[in-house]
Amino acid sequence: MTPMIGSNGTEEPKWKRFLTPWKITAVLIAAFLISQAFISWRDSFIVSTLDNSPAFAVPEFTLEFSRKIQYDPLTFVGRGARAGFWTWTPEGLELTSEGIKYFRLEGGMIVSQVQAGRRKVSRIRNKEMRDGIALRYTIDFLYEWTEISPPAVALLYPPPKMKDEYLGKAILYQGPNGWEVTSLETRDFDEPLEHLQSIASGVLQ
Repeated sequence: MTPMIGSNGTEEPKWKRFLTPWKITAVLIAAFLISQAFISWRDSFIVSTLDNSPAFAVPEFTLEFSRKIQYDPLTFVGRGARAGFWTWTPEGLELTSEGIKYFRLEGGMIVSQVQAGRRKVSRIRNKEMRDGIALRYTIDFLYEWTEISPPAVALLYPPPKMKDEYLGKAILYQGPNGWEVTSLETRDFDEPLEHLQSIASGVLQ
């Protein structure tokens, strides 16, 4: 086989024959895919831990208020009535057949008995060892709601939206039984729920 001759009349090194543009592109794509696969494998324990944590995956819709709460069509009481959960009577709110799917009466109180919905991690944004301890991580992640219960849709303001991405923060710790979520912050849900609870308890008017 006749060796390849360069423009200066010398034989072209063999390694240059493999540096064609399409081969370089193929190598770069392969390297990118390998790096993405490694990152996905490295972060899989984080995703699994969060998605299997009830506090994150299926958060409780914690709400309790007096059935004799003042009726106001502009508050959650009015929104709940329009959603068909309860009706107003002179003796107080009465749960409807729809409402008893999500709430129960305990004495003079109406108490939620439903979860807010279901969430899943969509991607990890950042992971850092907390205080330099390898068994404890601070995580920034994005997540989506895959299910939202009717009370969460009707009573939270603003309610979460399906398929939108929201920012979450968590602290994970590796204990004797595996990885655990020891701290969780999901402000898109936490803050509207806290506001709703404050109105329901009479702290806010």
